[in-house]
Amino acid sequence: MDETRKVNLLEPPPVLQMPRLPLPDLKPIRCGAEVCQDLLAASSREWVITNGLGGYASSTILGMNTRRYHGLLVAATHPPVGRLVILSKVEETLVVPGGRYDLATNQYQGLIHPEGYRYLVEFRLDPWPTFLYQIGGEILLKKSVFLLPGENAVVVGYSLHSAPRPVELVLRPLMAVRDFRWTSRENSDLNNRIEQAPGVITLRPYEGLPPVVIHHTAELVEPSPCWYKNFEYAAEGKSQEDLWSPGQLLYLLKSGESCAFVVSTGRRGTVELAFHERRLENTQTVTAQMMTPPGKGPLTRRLSWTGESFVARRLAGDTFLMAGFPWLSSWGRDALIALPGLTLTLQRFDLAREILQTLASQLKGGLIPVRLGEEDGSPEYDSADTSLWFIWAVWHYWKATRQTQFVAKKLLGPMREIIEAYLEGTHFGIGMDEDGLILLSDQELPLTWMDAREPTEKGQIPGQAVTPRPGKPVEINALWYCALVVMGQLGERLGLKRAPTYLRLSRLVKGHFSSAFTNLQGTLADRVIPARSSPAGGGTAEAGWDSAIRPNVLIAASLPFSPVSKPQAELLLDVAEKHLLTPVGLRTLSPTHPQYQGQCAGDLKSRAKAYHQGTVWPWLIGPYVSAVIRTRGLTRATQGAIRKQLEPFLAHLEEGALGSVSEIFDGDPPYTPRGTPSQVWSVGEILRAIREAHLEDL
Repeated sequence: MDETRKVNLLEPPPVLQMPRLPLPDLKPIRCGAEVCQDLLAASSREWVITNGLGGYASSTILGMNTRRYHGLLVAATHPPVGRLVILSKVEETLVVPGGRYDLATNQYQGLIHPEGYRYLVEFRLDPWPTFLYQIGGEILLKKSVFLLPGENAVVVGYSLHSAPRPVELVLRPLMAVRDFRWTSRENSDLNNRIEQAPGVITLRPYEGLPPVVIHHTAELVEPSPCWYKNFEYAAEGKSQEDLWSPGQLLYLLKSGESCAFVVSTGRRGTVELAFHERRLENTQTVTAQMMTPPGKGPLTRRLSWTGESFVARRLAGDTFLMAGFPWLSSWGRDALIALPGLTLTLQRFDLAREILQTLASQLKGGLIPVRLGEEDGSPEYDSADTSLWFIWAVWHYWKATRQTQFVAKKLLGPMREIIEAYLEGTHFGIGMDEDGLILLSDQELPLTWMDAREPTEKGQIPGQAVTPRPGKPVEINALWYCALVVMGQLGERLGLKRAPTYLRLSRLVKGHFSSAFTNLQGTLADRVIPARSSPAGGGTAEAGWDSAIRPNVLIAASLPFSPVSKPQAELLLDVAEKHLLTPVGLRTLSPTHPQYQGQCAGDLKSRAKAYHQGTVWPWLIGPYVSAVIRTRGLTRATQGAIRKQLEPFLAHLEEGALGSVSEIFDGDPPYTPRGTPSQVWSVGEILRAIREAHLEDL
């Protein structure tokens, strides 16, 4: 045996020369054997990569899927939505003289099989997911997974780093070919036919769904269609699935050789691994050159890079920010709140313009869509605050760029339409009351960001709202005041005749805001509850306050134009720091409240009930930081306190979705991450807070 190829099991495995990300000083994310071979620790660490269409690939660092949303190719068939899990995973086996080694790891009911994680000695996310397997003291195999930019295509590559003699690599792709929200079972509707041509396998599993095309350079293809049954997805209440395989691909590899196969919804082209690696590196280099991270610290640079994963484009030219991976679609509210952090702090002004124009083009009845439906991308409008966040985002854009002409030509008209619709009353019972404040008259619809509903069976009408907030929510009315001031000030610059009217109305709203929301403790109520609800303009009699301690009052205090006085904002901060602030964001309800839920766990119904009833949301760190700076000033003391508040997110980059920030955390220690593993406004608001607090080294 060639002694230079030996790998001593008593020594750390050699670190392969992985391609470096184009961003300099970006700390690699690496999990060594101590994590990879710890089943519990490894199965809680996930990775997500995206293709710029809304599609993605995602799994755990073991390659063991724990969610129905996991898969190596989740294709956006109607970008950025219509997502299908095409390739769920690959079963790999190394065959050497005298033995077979299964490298995959799967969970079945009460059983882990095979146990390939025992051979996994390293996982890296630089620049794509890379797995390093060590067999005995002699064989080292690298596996890489990446998506082709702008295509529904995944490249799965293998490089034999060292081996004393040639090995046989047997690959069995496992297919789901179904809506990513559901699971599949063995069924007679699936078409088992396998079409072969040199280097190409074409599958047409289901009528009406895209074909699956596999490009390969295998020495041998063995068609052997079969079902692998009862995979268990432990992160989702042990839901189960059957996966179909068309057969096996067999490769012969010598030390130093590589191979790859490409699974897509129809692309044609080479399967040369080095070619695709160069193409992806070039794409990432161009992306890196377009962004200017807000600082050189490890948190800012990593989140700056992660931010690009949320961008999705249509061929028609529309640009979206996806709310989160692996399961959320494009949400208008989330995109607008994330926009300053993900675009303006990185000086991606062109990207900000594209997103704002796309959202403005979907305006209907004064409402910006709160989300796109997953089936066909149809916009949905049931939100009272998304349109007001649009005006907030435009103000941030104008302040960062001073591009008055673009605002005047493309955005001023939609902004005016929003204001006029709220004045007159728009859909879903959203409109201005006699006192100038915004009233939500529908008693059932959850129209604020606290919009969780109890789950129902597939096909049924949406369930009951968990946190209904009819009446006059505090953050809605603070955003309304801010929008009026923005329209007045920008309108005056742009010669808008109605600008003085908007400024006069803003002063009326500010006075009524204080008298309506200030409670007996001198702080602000979460919402004003009318004695009766009526359409806008019909008049209401105030019945009282909902004085539950929630973070919405801090949103009100954080805005660039806020109706909250600084002395009152100081009281709100004191209360929030006592009841809501945690190391990873703010709770949505004080633990002293009888309806507080400290853990967002259990079945769907239990999680829905906890979603806004105490669960921590990291995006709220943005409003908190803005409120601190607006109220207490940016001093050495406040800057130090903000630093301590943001530092825990650096450690979080290596748990949950590696390199990103989770949607939510439990309200009780140890603040376990929950929800969507990678969330756009979590990332965006942390970046905005870092820039606002001038913490460039964080």
